[in-house]
Amino acid sequence: MITLLGLGCGLELITNNPSQTMELINAYIDSNLLSLYVQPMILVLMYTQILRFRNVRLLVGVRGQTNQMIKRLLILVTVYCLVFCLGLIVPYLFTSFPLFRNGSPILGTAIILLHLGILLFLAWLLVGAYNLDHPYFLLFIVLILEVAYHFYFEKQILIKYSPLYDPLYRAVHHIYGGY
Repeated sequence: MITLLGLGCGLELITNNPSQTMELINAYIDSNLLSLYVQPMILVLMYTQILRFRNVRLLVGVRGQTNQMIKRLLILVTVYCLVFCLGLIVPYLFTSFPLFRNGSPILGTAIILLHLGILLFLAWLLVGAYNLDHPYFLLFIVLILEVAYHFYFEKQILIKYSPLYDPLYRAVHHIYGGY
């Protein structure tokens, strides 16, 4: 399911972006679709998987295997994140669009890896719901952190990657749409 969601989102982002502004950063990082809708949906799917394992928490605890269960849950959400990201990026690699058109490839790669690292970190935080008595507040916190990271931190990094992502720069140079 997560692979199909990643592939579907990747194809959607590729087909809906204008070709003159198409680059990996613009399609995936600057897009609000990914950060506001798809990634929270992925985090909620992972969260429901973790909550399903809470039903056997008492039985796992009696056998002294709680740490082993948490390790397995961490591996599970890591695999989910990697499969989702692969499904998201692989369709772009089969296009003729450049990976990094407007900025440094090193900074662009660092931005993408940071974005994926934040998604993985938030998924790992959700594993903490396995031991909590009231786990729903943790999901709320994780979703708020994900949206706050996208709007406050990531948008500032994108301006360092290329001034085309700065709304003031676009307004001064009469660049509208596409970015």
